[in-house]
Amino acid sequence: MENNKATFPTIGEYVREIFNITGLLAQKDKSSSILSDSEKKKLQTKLKRLADENSKIDGKLDELMNSLKLLLERAIGEDRIVCIALEAIEELLITYKAVLGDDGTFLDKRNSAKWFIKQYVLDRVLLSFYKNYLRLNVPASKLSLPDLRIWALPNIEGQKINWPLRKAWQLIYDSLSISQSSFHYPDKSSGDYRANQNLENAQHWSTTDQIPSISSLFNNLEYSLTLLSSSSNDSLRRVVSASEKQRLKLILFIGRVSAYCFREVDRNFGREFLLECIKHVQGQSSRLSRINSKLERHLKTVEKSIGSMSEVDVNKLYFYEISEYWAQFAISTEHGTRLLQGYITHDSFIDLTSLEKAKLVIAHVGAYLGHSILTSIDMTPSKKGMPYKFPEFLCEGLQLKKSPTSLTEIDNYCNRLKLAKLDGVLNWLANWCYANYFYSQNSFKESYIYYEVAFKGAKYCAGRNQYLLVNQYIESCAKNGKFKEMKKAVAWANYLGLEIRWLRGWDNPESESSLKDLYKFMGNYSLKYNKL
Repeated sequence: MENNKATFPTIGEYVREIFNITGLLAQKDKSSSILSDSEKKKLQTKLKRLADENSKIDGKLDELMNSLKLLLERAIGEDRIVCIALEAIEELLITYKAVLGDDGTFLDKRNSAKWFIKQYVLDRVLLSFYKNYLRLNVPASKLSLPDLRIWALPNIEGQKINWPLRKAWQLIYDSLSISQSSFHYPDKSSGDYRANQNLENAQHWSTTDQIPSISSLFNNLEYSLTLLSSSSNDSLRRVVSASEKQRLKLILFIGRVSAYCFREVDRNFGREFLLECIKHVQGQSSRLSRINSKLERHLKTVEKSIGSMSEVDVNKLYFYEISEYWAQFAISTEHGTRLLQGYITHDSFIDLTSLEKAKLVIAHVGAYLGHSILTSIDMTPSKKGMPYKFPEFLCEGLQLKKSPTSLTEIDNYCNRLKLAKLDGVLNWLANWCYANYFYSQNSFKESYIYYEVAFKGAKYCAGRNQYLLVNQYIESCAKNGKFKEMKKAVAWANYLGLEIRWLRGWDNPESESSLKDLYKFMGNYSLKYNKL
């Protein structure tokens, strides 16, 4: 059953992967690592606490994002870029919470993650990047980064992939007009073991899909630049300023993040999906780039009309104008989406050709959002791999759990789920039916066994169908002396924004006193709900 269990990755797995993407947790050379041993242990403890989901999940997320912010500031050293990264991550965390609380999934973990990437991640990250690039006035930083569309995406020729990290190193070599060998090991006669190792590592990273930690990359860069600045060979000597060194680090960081993300897509979902993602990113980047070019021209015109402005005032102008543009964009596209929805749900829409559908969609919401909607249309339930008879069994189970009359009735439902190979997808619902049956018989100990399995199984797949289950599980915990388990359920409900009976409107519903009052009240055997 585990093989076909419907679930999204847990919030702990999701956030750990965010840290893995940055490469800031892994470290080999502890003497010059971005993260000390004690800091790493503290961070790992925070990640474990989040994974345990014991209490105040949002609070633990905030702690981890603050830790990530500090690490990014050390690694990147450019406030605007750090803010862009954090804004994108925050957007994804908000989106993930909404999906867990509303959409749910009938797919296994791998395919649920794949769906989330295609449906949300690519567009949300891209839009966040392009919007905040101008809103935070990154051009004023004068970072002089080469166009990311050219080098920050993999190139695929047959079975060979040119990863962005390799291209990042090549950009560094080219910027200094030097070869890879001379950059990492300029004085080969010196017999410098570390320089030789740095060269071998760089060659390995350029020819394989291995992704090193940020510490390894930065240490290699720092040592190589130190050797270049004191090289005995005048033709190889290069002296790089502190600001230029920081720019080179940023190039490596971007190359590392991009390479890691696309390598994981290739490993977990295959080459075809990797190609789909690259093509999608290229297309949406071009559309957003055109919007930004238009906005930059507008901003320059406004600056010129105002006259002399301080740097602070220019930044405020950028922030206000870009924020206002995207606010108006949201309003106009929401109106266009409502109108479009009427066309899409009409039977005649199915008969349109792909070109006719594209023209209709783009006419209502524009090219950028239109492409996202067209992608969503292509991912209809049948194309996403909805199991046969899933809607039928879901509706039947939701109806059955309201008033299960006998164990035989539920047994029959479970047997048919197994025959349809939906036991891994709707196991949570079958257990909910059993739990409600025993609850209706005042068999609170038996009902708890099933409520617990149902709750744990539903958390990452049931979506909006969780509300009643979470509340019933909380009550069952109280009636069975399970205070710790009740706290976990309350934490989950608060994270998703689900209202908890008898805690509605409380200022601090997860305080110890609030939870103890709820525990005592709901633990009363005489308190029962007739409607399940």
